[in-house]
Amino acid sequence: MGSAMVASPPRLPLKVAPCETACPAGIDVPRYVRQVREGHFSEALQTIRERIPFPLVCGYACFHPCEAKCGRSQYEGPVAIRKLKRVAAELATEVRVPPALTPTGRKVAIVGSGPCGLTAAYYLALLGHSVTVFEARQRTGGMLRYGIPAYRLPDQVIDADVRLIEAAGVEIRAGQRIGSADALLEGYDAVLLASGAWRAQGLDIPGGNGASVLKGIEFLEAVNDGRPPAIGTKVVVIGGGDTAIDAARASRRLGAEVVQVYRRTRAEMPANAEEVAAAIEEGVRLEFLAAPLRIEPGTVQCIRMSLGEPDADGRRRPQAAAGSEFEIAADTVILAVGQLASAPQTAAARAEDGTIRARPDDLATSVPRVFAGGDAVTGPSSIIVAIAQGRSAAAAIDRQLGGDGDLQRFASARPESELRDGAPRGSAQQLPGQIPLAKRLAGFALAEQAFDAKTAAAEASRCLSCDLLAYDVQVDAALCKDCGYCDEVCGLDVFARSDTYHASGYRPYVAAHAERCIGCLRCIYICPDFAITVRNLREPALAEIDGR
Repeated sequence: MGSAMVASPPRLPLKVAPCETACPAGIDVPRYVRQVREGHFSEALQTIRERIPFPLVCGYACFHPCEAKCGRSQYEGPVAIRKLKRVAAELATEVRVPPALTPTGRKVAIVGSGPCGLTAAYYLALLGHSVTVFEARQRTGGMLRYGIPAYRLPDQVIDADVRLIEAAGVEIRAGQRIGSADALLEGYDAVLLASGAWRAQGLDIPGGNGASVLKGIEFLEAVNDGRPPAIGTKVVVIGGGDTAIDAARASRRLGAEVVQVYRRTRAEMPANAEEVAAAIEEGVRLEFLAAPLRIEPGTVQCIRMSLGEPDADGRRRPQAAAGSEFEIAADTVILAVGQLASAPQTAAARAEDGTIRARPDDLATSVPRVFAGGDAVTGPSSIIVAIAQGRSAAAAIDRQLGGDGDLQRFASARPESELRDGAPRGSAQQLPGQIPLAKRLAGFALAEQAFDAKTAAAEASRCLSCDLLAYDVQVDAALCKDCGYCDEVCGLDVFARSDTYHASGYRPYVAAHAERCIGCLRCIYICPDFAITVRNLREPALAEIDGR
């Protein structure tokens, strides 16, 4: 009897995985994670560098929006994508800078050496333009250098990435402040304003400008510059963002007891959840639902808050609870309640908050040949968003100068890959250790330890290779009763409510983004109406997975 023929899976085109979609810079996450899994660290680094020139910086300090959309979260938690990026950058033995195109003879000036400015500079140099970056401070890196403490992002990490940007042909002039950006147009064909958000906001309360009050970003800049201010033994930090958390953790390392006051709850804190947890572990006391009323010598007078109706941002508005005043002892108060853009003088139109108005499609301003990006346009944002803005600015400026703005020419073609078996369900995320707590609080030594190659491979094996998966998802509209359970259990946003009602008066759900499905079947298991069907397009020989 002859052997049965087994049909091979159809070779469907690779799709864009949810993690890659979530990355503002569009890094091919599944590919570099697979390369780490195989121990091909130089190839993994090259894959990362196709989209960003800051692989080390992002490996240490990115807030990793990719992990929030990792398909593995449908099981027991996301792949540690950021930490694998650090592994790739640190264990690679070869780092290549693509050869630049033929010189164009065009000159570009960039104001600001943060992640947006240097990213734009890197790609513009590769496109053949002569690029000069002007930095007001004595060291490069912008907010990377002065806004993120060394226990998260050491100077040598920033330096390593900046060296490769300079190797691409970028000239950086540190210690040179630009008074008028428009004046640069006399010597340059285009100007990019990427000067960040360095102006700290204050609080309009009694004592808000007192001698014992510091601004969060100014405090961190002084600490990172090796000249920490005297803060005493009791510090109160006001705010709930990343600057506030960094200021609180830095104050602990300077020997102070720290209370952080935030007017909403922990669930509403805009700061990275991992950093909040680390702050609590390090002894920062968080006072939620509280706001300062006045600052007096030695104390901060506060009041309890409750959450009312949502505000314009969708967050519930804090409301003071009458008669709930209390005080917290404080030698120093650090205000970290917001930052404003600080671009040099320019005729370019600005918004009320000081940010420069730039067109979303090409970052052009109201002044011809002047572009703007990063925090100067968005207000305080993240490293990876600033990098994405830098890429957009480079492409737009290149088109302005006669090029085609194609940055994809510096990336290799995506190889077709066969589906590989990943780690089974129940494989928990590998967590790198932290240095001992006492050592953390004794100074600014790097807190997070790195994966070794073996642990990195184990963590990378948890990747489901969502770019290689293909499922068809159907919802029977006649059966769906609009309960929304499918949408609640799907963290990949496959489902959406339809715009129309069916004969029974319900608005049924539809599989609006079936391409995001990873086949976890949680929607099928929870659907009370047996209305959902999921079919694996890469395994046609398998019976249809049907919830009916």
